Amino acid sequence: MGYYENPPIINMNRGSEQISSSIVKAADSIAQGLMIRGERKREEEKQKKLNIQKLQERKYETDLAYNQKYSEWSADQTSVNADVDNKIKSLVQYKIKEAADARITLLKTTDEAERGVLLKKISNAEVFMNSAATFSKSLAEQTATWRLDTKAIKVGEVGGHVVNGATDEEILNNTAFLEILGGMNSNYIDPSIDISEDKEGDGVVITVTGKDKDGRVFNKSINSKTFNKSEAETEDSLLVKVEGLGDFIKTSKEEIVDDKGNIYTGYLNANRETVDLPSKGTSGGIGGDQYQIVNGQRLQSEAIRAKIKEKASATAEAMLASGSQTSLRTMLNYTLKQGVGYYDDVFSKQVNPELQKETLTNLLTDKAFNEMTKSLERTKDKNGKDVFWAPTADIRIKDKPQPVKEEKPEKPEPTTYTEEYYDTIIMGKGRQIGQKRTPGSDYQNRTSLVTELNKLSGKPDKYITREQLFKQFENMPYKSGTYDTGLTYKEYFAQNPKKGSVKNLFNKYYPVKGGKGYVLVKGDGGVYTPVTDYDIDSAEGRVKMALDQTSNETEKKLLQGKVSQARLVDWMDRNPIKQGETQEQYAKRARAAGF
Repeated sequence: MGYYENPPIINMNRGSEQISSSIVKAADSIAQGLMIRGERKREEEKQKKLNIQKLQERKYETDLAYNQKYSEWSADQTSVNADVDNKIKSLVQYKIKEAADARITLLKTTDEAERGVLLKKISNAEVFMNSAATFSKSLAEQTATWRLDTKAIKVGEVGGHVVNGATDEEILNNTAFLEILGGMNSNYIDPSIDISEDKEGDGVVITVTGKDKDGRVFNKSINSKTFNKSEAETEDSLLVKVEGLGDFIKTSKEEIVDDKGNIYTGYLNANRETVDLPSKGTSGGIGGDQYQIVNGQRLQSEAIRAKIKEKASATAEAMLASGSQTSLRTMLNYTLKQGVGYYDDVFSKQVNPELQKETLTNLLTDKAFNEMTKSLERTKDKNGKDVFWAPTADIRIKDKPQPVKEEKPEKPEPTTYTEEYYDTIIMGKGRQIGQKRTPGSDYQNRTSLVTELNKLSGKPDKYITREQLFKQFENMPYKSGTYDTGLTYKEYFAQNPKKGSVKNLFNKYYPVKGGKGYVLVKGDGGVYTPVTDYDIDSAEGRVKMALDQTSNETEKKLLQGKVSQARLVDWMDRNPIKQGETQEQYAKRARAAGF
């Protein structure tokens, strides 16, 4: 029989019990699962709140730390100018905020690519701040240095600076960059300064644009990273210092001159001679006295040059071996006074190293020899060649053929050389160089001159201005014959206006002729007479007058250089800086005029 013909008997009561039991168990499982799920959710919510709280605390700490970092950075920041300072600070604040946000985001992401970008932002902010601070400090120092150099006309002079650049165009652009940053905008049209971060995000870029007065357009950008690196590792800076040759000069003289400045016997002619000097007096003043060298010894110039050349050759070799074109260019053009462009136009084209060494050696030899002999007396031989004399020679006034017997004047007290007296006399007071003269500025100038001359003469009233003398005159007692009226000149003429005026009487006694007579000197009997032998409106005339008041002959020799300094001031007064002319171009024009 088949299955369907005899089916199995199913116990329905047992099946119902099993189903009911299964349903109960399932319900228990579901309830337990819901309880576990709810507990897990509550734990997740709790952890989420905890994480948010931690992130908020971390953000607060991070913001506080970066705000502190910005405050410290701002406190140490060197000022360039207000516009540049504000723009750099704004960029630094942006970089700090970007770094702070990146540090918080790092706590929430595990994506490696994103973390790399965030870490780069944090690193860039640190580098950016350091780069900006170093950059600002260097620029502030260089702009300040350039302002001081141009005011003192130290451009291209030893101890001063020149603007660096491989070409004339680059030098002009660098000059504009420095002067506009330093607030020296008078020579430029529509100057503009822009500050930005570089494409890597860790450097500052300063761009200066505008036009020269002649219409030349310039656009100069400098990256802080490049600039800071060149400053630290090379000499490729905006400014280059004009170095002196003090050590070389000192070394070159060691075997020729002793510690007291005397030439060793081996470099002097044995014969002693008496020779007239070519000038009348050391200051070129009045009197017509002829000076002469007595008991003098000639220097053996060629032997001295040969000895100096030995040291010069070694020095030239060391300079060339250093490989610094910037230093060599500055040394040749400025320190050795070969002129702007000499290195590029002449020296660099001497491709033979031996020829370069020979040229530099000869220039160094000439420099050292000239330094060594500049304070020595010199004459000319029959061929017109310079002859130098040992400093041990006596310098005296030559006896005149028919001396006139006269009373020997009282010997003045020796003066003490005070350089400030001469600097004040040279520069004058009452106006700046190149400004228009006015009666007020002329009065201040001669009042200052009289003050310094009296200091040099050692007598407080030897020199007097016309205005000062008039004050004395109008307060003098007025006498009618031998009768003392009891009135001063000023009081007498005030009471008797029909008699004239004290001013007219003074002008009669002390007239001004040809613009001279505004400074007077006390002579015999205490009588003042006008000074007419010097042009007191010129720096050179004032210095020559001062030199004639310096009684010590040694000091007179030391002070001869002040005449050249005064001539430069007169030249500047007559030839002020032109519109559109840079300070370096002005200095070059002065050198071309012989200064």
